[in-house]
Amino acid sequence: MESEEQAGTEVLRQETLEVYGALSGSLAAYTRRLTSDTGLAQDAVQETFLRFFLARMQGDTIRNPSAWLHRVAHNYICETVRSSAVRACVSLDEEELATAQVSPQTGNLEWEQTFKSLLAPREFECLQLRTEGLDYIEIADAMSIRPGTVGALLHRVSQKMRLALRPRGGR
Repeated sequence: MESEEQAGTEVLRQETLEVYGALSGSLAAYTRRLTSDTGLAQDAVQETFLRFFLARMQGDTIRNPSAWLHRVAHNYICETVRSSAVRACVSLDEEELATAQVSPQTGNLEWEQTFKSLLAPREFECLQLRTEGLDYIEIADAMSIRPGTVGALLHRVSQKMRLALRPRGGR
């Protein structure tokens, strides 16, 4: 009996290592974009994979590991920094928008900071997950929202990006 439990644990350990190998890079990039605290991002990844292993040990079936891991990492970071980092909505007023350096030649970091300032936190998270290659269903699972809400969020992102990229004085 004990050897069966050990064999089962070894199978789950191997499964976790395979999922880690496949998804740890994208999850680490995602957590670094969620927070400017590198240590917190690393802790989130570590804690997320620990929770994955424990969930599997308890017999939970995880049909979409990518969406599950992204949701757990997001929730972990929110729980950790809720008192100071979670904001209801962030937007730029016209003066800030006019001074933002938004051009196709701008580096990725500046683009990311500009859009992070331009978008509400849920919109920015949705955009990040989409750029990670997740589809609407996976994004909905990761964010614990409906796929229709994902579409609405991405539509608002598109409108805000279009407005920010529009040349001054033009349509």
